Amino acid sequence: MSRITTVLDDFVAYLRDNEAVDPYPVFARMRDEAPALWVEPLEAWVLTRWADVSNTFVDAETFGPLMNRPGTSSIFGRALLQMSGDEHRRKDAIIAKRIRSPRHLSGGIDELISRLVDGYGGSLPVAPEVADLRRGFTEPVPLDVIAELMDMGEAANFRTWYHDIVAAGTSNIARDPDVHATGLAARDELYAFVTPGIAERRTCPGDEMLSDLCSMEYEGERLSDDEVRSFTAFLLSAGIETTDRGMANLVKHLIGEPEQWRLLADDPSLVPAAVTEILRYRPPVHASVRLALADFTVDGTTVPAGSKVMSFLASANHDPERFDAPTVFDVTRFAGAERPNYTPAGPVRAFGGGPHTCTGSFLAKLEMERSLEFLLERFDTITFAGDVPPDTGVVLRSPVSLDVTLQPAGSS
Repeated sequence: MSRITTVLDDFVAYLRDNEAVDPYPVFARMRDEAPALWVEPLEAWVLTRWADVSNTFVDAETFGPLMNRPGTSSIFGRALLQMSGDEHRRKDAIIAKRIRSPRHLSGGIDELISRLVDGYGGSLPVAPEVADLRRGFTEPVPLDVIAELMDMGEAANFRTWYHDIVAAGTSNIARDPDVHATGLAARDELYAFVTPGIAERRTCPGDEMLSDLCSMEYEGERLSDDEVRSFTAFLLSAGIETTDRGMANLVKHLIGEPEQWRLLADDPSLVPAAVTEILRYRPPVHASVRLALADFTVDGTTVPAGSKVMSFLASANHDPERFDAPTVFDVTRFAGAERPNYTPAGPVRAFGGGPHTCTGSFLAKLEMERSLEFLLERFDTITFAGDVPPDTGVVLRSPVSLDVTLQPAGSS
């Protein structure tokens, strides 16, 4: 049996049972033995080296958005992920004006995040007992941040809509028709919820993101109602995913390596570096889907135009050609050098790259930093309440829940 056949079998085993298989040793072998690998269950070519993964975000002649296929981000409708070139740049800039600008981040958004972190953190136990940090803390904070930034008001179904839409997007690698149908239904319910707000803001815009979308113009025309709805569905999901899963991954690994927690407790100035490191070490978004617009070659293997390409960000972040000791979780790794990793210039591939660097990366950074600062201030120790929760998922990966025992500061 050839080496490529063996590594392919191991990767397919990971797709089939991703809770039981650690993907990182498989990624390492793929980088060495088959950096461009056709994977039939995904109907895609899989890229695993840092340089090749990075290139899918910067080479606009060779790579573009993949549309109208199950298991892709087209579940949202036509939003930023389905755009390229000047259209992508100019529409992205409208969103960036609110969630990347220093004025907004250091002012109202920082205050909003701090208030929500304090609010949800205040519902955590004040004596040692079990809490699910995902359900009660890491998920609701970013969900409410994006809802308030868009002034979408209260919606009891936000959490359900978000879960169902995300599950039917790139996470639906098996292309399950029932999952896809559930996601479409959730998206349509979200569309129905936001439509009256669109009509209102067309005539009376406010100072929030939904009004920005309703006022946005490209080539002299405003976004259509369908485009505004698509952007809203995308932002609701993308605005939650990285922060929620990233924080869950960070807490899990700080519990598993308590000496790293102690480093942060002794020196809270390392919080930004710790957040950046978990986004490298265990990125919440493991893979990105692109379309090959032209033939390209990786290590002697030619990928034909028209192919679906899956770039594994998680593998790129462990490429020893780009990172020293990549298998080591080190909260000091990026000390003093965090900021570039939230821009096109940084090496960490948690937020895409080049012109396709996630617009909300600084927002996610701020949310995660404030959340971690709260936990460090409030609790002396956090331990698992039972077995270590497994990571699950292929495109999006984190523990499903995070049941922990919290030891409040000063209670011992």
